[in-house]
Amino acid sequence: MKKLRNKIFLTIFSILSLFILIVICFVNIQNYNKEKHMIENIFMRSSKPKIIPSQNNSTDMKQPEDKSPKDIFIELDVYTVTLDEDGKYSSSIDHRSSNTDINIEKIAGEIINNHSSDKKIGNLFTNKYSYYFSGDKLIIIDNRTTNLELKLYLIYSIIMFILLEFIVSLISYLLTSWISEPVELSFEKQKQFIADASHELKTPIAVIMASAEAYSNDNNLKWINNIKSESERMNKLVTDLLDLAKSEKNDEIVKNEENISKIIEGSVLTFESLFYEKNIKLKYDIVENLKYNCNSDDIKELMSILIDNAIKHSAMKGKVIIKLYKNNKNIVLEVSNKGEAIKEEDRQKIFERFYKSDVSRNRNNNTYGLGLAIAKNIVTLHGGTIEAYSDGGFTTFKVIL
Repeated sequence: MKKLRNKIFLTIFSILSLFILIVICFVNIQNYNKEKHMIENIFMRSSKPKIIPSQNNSTDMKQPEDKSPKDIFIELDVYTVTLDEDGKYSSSIDHRSSNTDINIEKIAGEIINNHSSDKKIGNLFTNKYSYYFSGDKLIIIDNRTTNLELKLYLIYSIIMFILLEFIVSLISYLLTSWISEPVELSFEKQKQFIADASHELKTPIAVIMASAEAYSNDNNLKWINNIKSESERMNKLVTDLLDLAKSEKNDEIVKNEENISKIIEGSVLTFESLFYEKNIKLKYDIVENLKYNCNSDDIKELMSILIDNAIKHSAMKGKVIIKLYKNNKNIVLEVSNKGEAIKEEDRQKIFERFYKSDVSRNRNNNTYGLGLAIAKNIVTLHGGTIEAYSDGGFTTFKVIL
């Protein structure tokens, strides 16, 4: 289970971390491209000749002059160097400079002597200057402020990523706990189920072995009776376990449109003799000809469990009431018995496997706490719900299909 939790945690953590990393990288790349695009625009505009109105026709519509880099990109330090006939430094124009100590003549000289191409922007994280030769002009852009801004932006992004990783770790832990909780609960129930089944099988096997050994010593028929009784108990348990396994299958069950009223009525009539024998009054109210798409064998099994449960938990000279009716689009089945009320804390537990509210009584009745678990599975496979409650001295199991 620990390995499963670790795998879930690492999967969630990796996916969220990768998403954050991609977003941070994307934002930094966008920021870098924005700065690079700004420099390229300056170079592009500086290469465009200014359009001067014609002197021969003063009445012509004046053409707008192209704006200088200073007018548009005032946040950058831009220098325009005029070159002489030999391509050497002649003079410079400072469009905007926040650095008073810069020697533009020296920088221009180094670029003129060492340049390998007419335009170079370079790596904006490390290159101090970008330049562009346009005719008799050399446009120089001071990248040092851009270098610092990009580096600071990257550092802040890394710090943000680290902080977000702590948050991601917490989210991953919480999601892991939420996702693995049902799995852990199912795993614990499975272990409990195996332990309970083993315990229930252990007792009859021990009695059978002891009785067989005792019979071999004195040939008393009472030991044979013990063996027979415990064999029947063990057979009942194995049958219930097989029924439970069958009802818990996720396979699609075979359903047909059935007259559920006749199925319920037939199941009730099957138990009439038992009601008479136990001196329990039976009353049933079944609406006729209700059609339902179901598995008839499963519905019969459901009724058998609920009626058997009602008889076993009825008081002396008690009463059982069975109702089947339609409520809007739902078919409702109610099986009520007069007897001891179900405790509030047991209302959900009674549908768990091997749960017994009264261990001694259940053993005497040859039951194992599997019937209601099977009933719940049958109802669930039919897309319905089942609940139990006590009111007015009656305990009712209500099935909504």
